[in-house]
Amino acid sequence: MKKVSFDTRNGYLLLDGIMMAPLNESDFIKIAKENDIEIEDNKTNTYVHNLSTCGSLNEFEFGINFIFENYCMKNVWLSWDGGNTKKYGYNSTENQLISDKNNLARLLAKVLEKNPDEVKKSFSAFNFPWGSISASASIQSAMASIGVFWNMHYSHTQ
Repeated sequence: MKKVSFDTRNGYLLLDGIMMAPLNESDFIKIAKENDIEIEDNKTNTYVHNLSTCGSLNEFEFGINFIFENYCMKNVWLSWDGGNTKKYGYNSTENQLISDKNNLARLLAKVLEKNPDEVKKSFSAFNFPWGSISASASIQSAMASIGVFWNMHYSHTQ
């Protein structure tokens, strides 16, 4: 399983030290192939495209979804299939999902070496000049995840 890390100075998401985000779709596919990173292609007939793989951040394992819109990477979601979600699935309570979100926020605080800049019930955000990394819980999808978002001007210049 590939190791996830962040270059918070430049706004990069890395897999085993290889910069994977933000990239345009063709560069992303090329780098994945060159580095034997298995990518699942979830093509639809729309302008939104989702490429996925898996990875780990410390002891946490994630499904990683790279979301492209018109071939530009818009964001990345690291979906955690652990904690209460793993135990209870769609039967997870709101409090259990919030607990999972808090576990991910603590993980990010440790990895990013900073406290969240914004904390709400369903998300905790770590802000940077290039964008943000957040831990969130979704009651609708019964999932806790980490999202990476780039400022609009940043993602288009890559």
